[in-house]
Amino acid sequence: MGALVARTERELGPVDFLVNCAGVMYYTLMKNLLEEEWERTVEVNCKGALNCVGAVLPGMLSRESGHIVTISSDAGRKVYAGLAVYSASKFFVEALSQGLRLETAGTGVRVTTIQPGNVDTGLVSLTTDEEALRLYGEPTGARVLDPEDVAASVIYALSQPEHVAVNEILVQPRDEPA
Repeated sequence: MGALVARTERELGPVDFLVNCAGVMYYTLMKNLLEEEWERTVEVNCKGALNCVGAVLPGMLSRESGHIVTISSDAGRKVYAGLAVYSASKFFVEALSQGLRLETAGTGVRVTTIQPGNVDTGLVSLTTDEEALRLYGEPTGARVLDPEDVAASVIYALSQPEHVAVNEILVQPRDEPA
């Protein structure tokens, strides 16, 4: 990731903001021991977020300016049945962002976490645990968020004046409150 950021900065200039949106989601029942999916969840959701932050943070700190926006989930605030490992990974992302926010206070770097609820992304199609999907992953019939709804939250956070910190945005479908 560091090499990609270095090349980007050589060709386009400094990274002013990062939208950290690495993620996979699998409905899995703990009893079904889908360890490969658990591993992939940790690799992408946890290590992916860490690697992205690590690649841009030094430059932002040296410039005393920048904004890191991480897409988390409402499952990072509340655990849902069938999503224990996913929720754990998003709790990690929340803790990472909170810690980063504390460590960068006063440096000119802002940190925002967007916590979307159910978004029409197709992530559910990754699930191989049919039992978990049947029990917990069936559509409710409510209109879910479009990716553009989440993007609007990102734009809102990025467009605030420099002295304003938007720490968290919880955005959910109106008819699926957590």
